[in-house]
Amino acid sequence: MTDLEVRLLRLIPVGSQRPINTKELAKLLGINERTARDIISRLIVRYHVPIVANRGGNSGHYIPVDDGERLAGIRELQAQHKAEGERLNTLIMADLKQHEKVLAEFEEKEHE
Repeated sequence: MTDLEVRLLRLIPVGSQRPINTKELAKLLGINERTARDIISRLIVRYHVPIVANRGGNSGHYIPVDDGERLAGIRELQAQHKAEGERLNTLIMADLKQHEKVLAEFEEKEHE
């Protein structure tokens, strides 16, 4: 494990009461948010650290203390996975000229 991975892991709280968001992690470590997200992914996948996240008002990452917190974090990830799956399916099936049709419809309505 790299020094940066260890430093980030030490910043992630245990328990959902005070999660830490990616922006704050990046600021504390002097890295960009993308790098922080990549490190979190590595901690989860490579080292099997159960880091989950809340979205919304009390957003941020935390290590769950029980199965209830774990399931809450999993639900958030499942919702994100579903949305990304829908986006992927749309891209797979999309008409590559759809943007032209949408713009033409907009321009038509604009001239009414």
